[in-house]
Amino acid sequence: MAGSVDDGDEISGINVTPLVDIMLVLLIIFMVTTSMITNVDQEGLAIDKPEASSGSTIEGASILIQCDPDGKIAVDAKEVSSDEEIKSAIAAKLAEDPDTQGIVQCDEQSNVGQMVRLIDLLRDAGVKKYAIATKKPQAQG
Repeated sequence: MAGSVDDGDEISGINVTPLVDIMLVLLIIFMVTTSMITNVDQEGLAIDKPEASSGSTIEGASILIQCDPDGKIAVDAKEVSSDEEIKSAIAAKLAEDPDTQGIVQCDEQSNVGQMVRLIDLLRDAGVKKYAIATKKPQAQG
């Protein structure tokens, strides 16, 4: 009889198509979430750094102080509201490593006086090495 299933036959293979479908869906989910995680700005404030062709990478322990055009300041991605908070964060980092380097990262549109004030706070706290964060200019072509 055509179309009938014989109950006496054993199933000799396993259908893996649903397993493959589930694995492909999971792979796509992991790829999307990973790309979203890496695209998140983990540096605290959204900063448009000025360009400089003579930049270098800082190695070793560092403390990052950021400022934006609106006057907001963040120390190691945590927003602060006063100079005392900035000084205490710098002092805590220096207590961990006395050779900590300070990095000041201000937006292109930020007030220069604000950047100088942040550098002064680093010096007053005892940071001996500090730098201004920039980005490489884009190649025009």
